[in-house]
Amino acid sequence: MARTYKWQPHKGGRHAIPQALAVNDAGHTLCGIEVTAGSDRWPDESRYWPTCDECDLAWRDHEGLPPWPRKGKNVAALSPHSPGASETDNPVDVLALVIDTLISQTAHQQTQDGDTSTPLSISQLLSARR
Repeated sequence: MARTYKWQPHKGGRHAIPQALAVNDAGHTLCGIEVTAGSDRWPDESRYWPTCDECDLAWRDHEGLPPWPRKGKNVAALSPHSPGASETDNPVDVLALVIDTLISQTAHQQTQDGDTSTPLSISQLLSARR
């Protein structure tokens, strides 16, 4: 399964755009903003821009991933730089984020390799990364 969307910085945020857009092609982000596709190589400062919540939710739905943050998590706590975040906010569930990332990367690698076998379990994923 090839990825249908890629991420691109735009006006202070990271947005999902169709993978098929080449540099200088016009298109729309998943949140509906009209953009001109830029290079897949991002300027360093844009790597820290916040991810557009609407693009992230639509992308996760398309990829079959659960929404982030998990139910009951405080969105402001995701980044210590978020407006309104304080030291007393709940910490990010880093383990859940790592697991999501490992599952996504492994599924992507398996499809790239043409592997149609059953996906690895969480314990197999974690032991394979050690």
